[in-house]
Amino acid sequence: MKRVHAIIVLMLIAGCAAAQGYDKNYRRLSSGDLTVDKNFYLLTVIDKTPDVKAVLAGNVALKSFLQAKVGILKAHVTDTCSYPASLMPDFFWKNDTASLARELNSVYAANKRAFDKMIDAHLRPSGYYQRFAGMANGVLLGKAWNQCFYGMDYIINQYGLGKRMRYPHIDSVSYVVTSRMYRTTLKDMMSSLAEVSEGFDVFYKPSLAVAMQLMQANDRDEPARLEPLEEGINKAAFDQIKKTDWKKYRYAAIVLPGAGPTLTTTPVSPNGKIHCDMAARRYLAGDAPFIIPSGGYCYPFQGPYNEAVEMKKYLMEKYNIPASAIIVEPQARHTTTNIRNAVRLMVRYGMPVTGPSLFVTSMSQTKYSAADSFDARNIRELGYTPYTRKKQLTNHVIEFYPVMECLHMDPLDPLDP
Repeated sequence: MKRVHAIIVLMLIAGCAAAQGYDKNYRRLSSGDLTVDKNFYLLTVIDKTPDVKAVLAGNVALKSFLQAKVGILKAHVTDTCSYPASLMPDFFWKNDTASLARELNSVYAANKRAFDKMIDAHLRPSGYYQRFAGMANGVLLGKAWNQCFYGMDYIINQYGLGKRMRYPHIDSVSYVVTSRMYRTTLKDMMSSLAEVSEGFDVFYKPSLAVAMQLMQANDRDEPARLEPLEEGINKAAFDQIKKTDWKKYRYAAIVLPGAGPTLTTTPVSPNGKIHCDMAARRYLAGDAPFIIPSGGYCYPFQGPYNEAVEMKKYLMEKYNIPASAIIVEPQARHTTTNIRNAVRLMVRYGMPVTGPSLFVTSMSQTKYSAADSFDARNIRELGYTPYTRKKQLTNHVIEFYPVMECLHMDPLDPLDP
């Protein structure tokens, strides 16, 4: 009997933890910069929460961090530092994370009510920290801070120092960072930011500004392109979702991954067309009411084509599939995030996610995605698999069930967090 009671208690605890995550009625806050919001939602929320922001801005230790980084920013305007290796490292957090963690823990403990209110009202229901939903507020907040610090360091490494990060073939810096042009750009960036540094009121603002300026210099606004999707390219499908009789379909959606072209003269690659053909067959057979083509601006490097947008055009032109049946997911850059991002849209658009959906593609990609090694890659890169109960049905089709962890933001992929 005691064991039964213990299990019931554990179930109740688990249920409470799950209930503290994503809320479909939550309305996300906006800083005015969607790239910032998607990468660093904690910071957007703090900026919109006056009492928490005031606590952080007034803390003596944190203020010293701010003053030090602003001082470095101003010093770089006139000093002789001209190479990335001498300009960028001072804006990293990696050397300060231990002392910052202690101070931020102390700040949280002393102002628990204000922080808890913010966490419960925004961080949890937003879904951006869904993998932490079962954790206590203080732990969740600490992990959210770590993601912010790591994310800024990642961007500075990639676009400031030119380091080859996770996906260098499509995500790397656009210029030679040691070239005269880029060194001049970095120096001018210091001057430009120094001019507005009086507006940096919280300790993380200088490093955040440097990171965002680096992304801007490299035309890396992918997280914000085509947004808001449901008011633009996805409006017809978004409206149709509300009218759909889901009982008529075995599957909620057909997820269609991209295969980026290698030529700037080719909107859809040869394999991309095969992917579309396979998905169209399944849609026309009545398997699901929606196709979700997924893929961003990936190939060729800094190329003009968005995989998902071009696949939508192909499906409409070749198969007469209506726009109201195609949900564009235009940001995924890899097979792992094709599924993750498609699930994100399904959840946020109010589509059923307790039942199965289909992943439909070419034979070669189906073989790759059905293997255990693909699960291992997801866990290695995302920390989880964006699906459960994966089952290969044919040479072109995999059945899967979505998981809510897909909503979680990823600081290791700043172009598609």
